[in-house]
Amino acid sequence: MTLFRLLLGIALLAAGRNLFWLFLGGTGFILGFDLAGRLVHGQPQGIMFFIAVVAGVACALLALFLQKLAIIVAGFIAGGYLLPALVKEFSVSNGHYHWLLFIVGGIVGALLMKVFFNWALIILSSVVGSNLIIEAVHFGPQLRKLFFVFLLLLGIVIQAGITQRKTSHRPR
Repeated sequence: MTLFRLLLGIALLAAGRNLFWLFLGGTGFILGFDLAGRLVHGQPQGIMFFIAVVAGVACALLALFLQKLAIIVAGFIAGGYLLPALVKEFSVSNGHYHWLLFIVGGIVGALLMKVFFNWALIILSSVVGSNLIIEAVHFGPQLRKLFFVFLLLLGIVIQAGITQRKTSHRPR
């Protein structure tokens, strides 16, 4: 699972905006795997993997066929995944408020995606990609934070540059 998180993180960091279905499907898979670990604790890892695959495929199909709804769902899933992860990463205790953080992060992510789709997708996919990479690679706490910020900025620059090049090459 570590290698998958690393590869998905790199893909999202570099091309999350251009591969919306990968962003939504990959984020759905990771969220499904993490939730399955909490809900079916003690079950074989194959069950958790099956739940994650179903969640990932459902999200990818949603991105392909119901794009307007998928934009809001993508924002909700990404925001819901990110806020608790970032709170944990920056060593802030969330006690028993994990679900509340998930819902608040989800609502903020959905609103950002609805209002600022292109930039929200670039930033959210860069944040998710950066987080997946630092989860897969083990560093000390201070180096993790520095590496996270570096990867986040790198992802935004790469994706914004790709988006800028695409729009500047369009015939007028």
